[in-house]
Amino acid sequence: MLPEFVVLLLSIVSVSMCVPIRDPSGDCLFAECELNSTQIIALYGYIPEEHICRTPDGYHLTLHRITTNSTPPFSKGPTLLLLHGLLDSSSTFLLNGRNSSLAFLLADQGFDIWLGNSRGNRYSLGHDFLSPRDVRFWNWSWDALARYDLPSMIDCVSKLSGAGSISLVGHSQGTMQTFAAMASPDFPERIGSKLLSFVALAPVAYLSDISSELLRALALIRAEELVELLGKGSFLPSTDMMRKLLPAACKADPAACQSMACLISGCRGEHSEHVDVARWPVYAAHYPSGTSVLNMVQLAQGMRAPGRFARFDYGSAEANLRAYNSTVPPEYPLALSASLPVLLLSGTLDALADPQDVLLLYQALGPPLGANLSWRTLDGWDHLDFIWAGKLAPGLALLIRQHVLSAAAAAAADAASH
Repeated sequence: MLPEFVVLLLSIVSVSMCVPIRDPSGDCLFAECELNSTQIIALYGYIPEEHICRTPDGYHLTLHRITTNSTPPFSKGPTLLLLHGLLDSSSTFLLNGRNSSLAFLLADQGFDIWLGNSRGNRYSLGHDFLSPRDVRFWNWSWDALARYDLPSMIDCVSKLSGAGSISLVGHSQGTMQTFAAMASPDFPERIGSKLLSFVALAPVAYLSDISSELLRALALIRAEELVELLGKGSFLPSTDMMRKLLPAACKADPAACQSMACLISGCRGEHSEHVDVARWPVYAAHYPSGTSVLNMVQLAQGMRAPGRFARFDYGSAEANLRAYNSTVPPEYPLALSASLPVLLLSGTLDALADPQDVLLLYQALGPPLGANLSWRTLDGWDHLDFIWAGKLAPGLALLIRQHVLSAAAAAAADAASH
């Protein structure tokens, strides 16, 4: 298995080198290829803000904020925090121009938009004393995103915006860390009072039915073998060279870029045709944005454990016993999730947030959330449509707006009655 996996992994990185490139800097025709999130926000006439949020374990997370010329610096409108998915960043919500990017559409509807960046991506490489060149910087998995990153970002946005309570919109991994946090016993005390509602785009918790070739390859390798192969450092980080080469390769061969995305996010026999092929160089300039090897290990573990949404497995009964006082990693008790208005939006063609896995999630959340839980399946949507399908973004923004405003109105009515 190891030789095949090495070939698979290298194919993701080397796809950019499959075509001759004389001048990579001139191959992308879109300005976004050369810009970071703050610069893209400014490009379309908005006022960007950048804030650093520190986690309890010392990581420095970058938050990007969008305000408009008609909006005061500290908006009194509804406040939304958008959380990216696996190997992604805040840029993912900004890459289709002013009229077709989810973040801009929501900002134009009066929302105070904040974009999060989890530890380890290109915007969140700071730490109190560790450098990304130090392997200890990467000693975490998505457990830490749920335990540290999410509460820290919610707390920062709540304080900096002056809103007190905010709503959350997550995509893929951004939903996973939220569901894990909601199932934690201290959720109501730590962050529950600061959240009004949650919209889960392509929701992920259970992973047994996904068809991502990358994650399936990872799942076939034991954790210790995978760490021996890849080390304990970063996985597919964003580098200057890759931000030049990948867009050039995508311009020359969009099909190769589609194949690369399929390796990561999974593709069924038929692809969604909602993503504009001409903009693949833009997406490739910003994705992948990096994570830790251990994060990928935990995701692979989830694939090997049908019906379990559990914490990191240290690979032996002894190691798990030291970490958890249990020989097996404890599950996140979704049946005990704190009550919060939650909207699940999933796609019928999604091979990463597989419809069967989303059904298991819906059934697990049903008892604790009751009438606060709703689920809508979007016909013909796949995993990437939620972030990169510009033609679908206006409708998606409308669904988010309806849910958030409804939850806010219900919270206001409840407060007035007490």
